[in-house]
Amino acid sequence: MQRKYKLLQLLFVFFVFCVLSSGVCAAPVDMVLVPAGYAMMGTEYGDLSAASDTKPYHLVYLDAFYIDSHEVTNADYAVCVAAGVCREPGSYDSKTRQGYYTNAVYARFPVVNVTWQDAADYCAFVEKRLPTEAEWERAARGKDDNRRYPWGNGSPKMYNMNVSLIPGDTELVNIYSAGYSPYGAADMAGNVSEWVSDWYSPYWYQNYESDDPQGPASGTEKVIRGGSFDTPLNEIHMAARAGMDPDTFSPAVGFRCAMSIRESIGYEPAAEELPHDDKFAYIKAGNENGIFLLSEPGSGYGTALICVVPNGAVVKILAGPENINYSEWYQILKQNGEVGWVIASAVVSVP
Repeated sequence: MQRKYKLLQLLFVFFVFCVLSSGVCAAPVDMVLVPAGYAMMGTEYGDLSAASDTKPYHLVYLDAFYIDSHEVTNADYAVCVAAGVCREPGSYDSKTRQGYYTNAVYARFPVVNVTWQDAADYCAFVEKRLPTEAEWERAARGKDDNRRYPWGNGSPKMYNMNVSLIPGDTELVNIYSAGYSPYGAADMAGNVSEWVSDWYSPYWYQNYESDDPQGPASGTEKVIRGGSFDTPLNEIHMAARAGMDPDTFSPAVGFRCAMSIRESIGYEPAAEELPHDDKFAYIKAGNENGIFLLSEPGSGYGTALICVVPNGAVVKILAGPENINYSEWYQILKQNGEVGWVIASAVVSVP
């Protein structure tokens, strides 16, 4: 029987860039995937090594996102400057090196001496954004263990991170492989502190949001996270936070970018495209180059990821509730013959 189909309002969907020839899902170049879910952030009241602005230890929910695997480099930033979008750093020098920004020797070292707006402008130029404070901490610490450092609670070694004034300036990004975070992000501790999107408040954690926290609505300082090459070792903590005037810059502060995976999509299929069988549905991906994330029910997004269908493709529903329900799963048959599961919030069809 012919059914009437319409768009479900403001669908939130996930997309990844995939190697289409092999069907293997991959994060965008030089980014790592941090899956959606609940995570702990901050520190316990009894942690005497942590500052009061990191307390209490609390639970938040975050949507899946990508974050740069390393800090933005001089070479990366120079492309934005050459395009006329970004301003040059406020100083070409680093802590101990003259001409640091323009010297090709330091092309793959983190860019420094940029303001918060400079960092935000660069991220927008590469179609990304600054991470929120909560996203940054989740990427640095992992899901649910109260670790002090990206690699855990083991004592730092000289091969874990660039900190405590040894060697006393920035280092090549991505060189401290033993210090990677649980998701594979480098230099979340040391090298340079990093701008994030949030306004700073020393009391924010006492009045935090629990669902994708974005920080205070206003303020006079922006948050920097992660510690730098000149941060004393006893002050390095993945929950440590500080505020800095967004109009200033420092040879010890840089940044990295993030990218949302979930997007609101509006799509109205033409009448001739509509299937006339309630066992078919449209599956949406983030954009014309997007690929939908597929997962087994109950496994959570970010696990057992499979490349699914191009944007707007029609797929056959093999199993699932008769009526669309945002929280339910549907087993689908893809156009290439593969079978998998998809959450209903991605199905564009009303039987």
